[in-house]
Amino acid sequence: MNYMDRKTVYIVDDHKIVIDGISSFMIGHSGYELIGYALSASELFDDLKNKVPDILLLDIRLPGLSGLQIAKILNADYPQIKIVFLSSNTDKDSLNEAIASGAKGYFSKDITKEEFFEGLNSIVKGESYYSKGIHQTLFGSFTKQVRDNHLNTNNLLSQREIDVIRLIAEGLSMKEIGEKLFISPRTVESHKNNILSKLELTSTIDLVKYAIKNGLAEL
Repeated sequence: MNYMDRKTVYIVDDHKIVIDGISSFMIGHSGYELIGYALSASELFDDLKNKVPDILLLDIRLPGLSGLQIAKILNADYPQIKIVFLSSNTDKDSLNEAIASGAKGYFSKDITKEEFFEGLNSIVKGESYYSKGIHQTLFGSFTKQVRDNHLNTNNLLSQREIDVIRLIAEGLSMKEIGEKLFISPRTVESHKNNILSKLELTSTIDLVKYAIKNGLAEL
């Protein structure tokens, strides 16, 4: 990412140690600039009068308005902001509500520096990103349903496609999946695209949403 094209980031979290940790990630980074932080909704909305970030890292549990309530307001008043939840809460309700809120991503607070920027880069490209631990949670029960019941949707997916979903759920990369299935990473990507095409979806996160909406996954 070119220095001149770097994106601005803002953090909302009521724990200063979390803010300090994320800040340390971003010191000197050419692609992203941290332009501020808030410990509460009121501080955030005061700051937004003067500066609007490209990406907002938002905790779910905050004093006063929750992160989910803040997201609802921002979606209406500042739709250009890409919201990413940054939370230690990976329970069923939090994940479902985060997906429904339209957030672009969900990072767990134990995310590594490398994955943090991998996630931000995906979001800048217009994709959604859920950190690996959350990714596995989202897919885990869906994978079991697929493996045990073959989706019960007219056997729409082949066994190979089910295998690909299972390994994606385990957090493996395209290269690692290819090595396990003795196929190329390009073939793995092709299988993934075929799955999305068969289900008339456009992204991995759409697949998760579809599974939850249609009762194919119980988180």
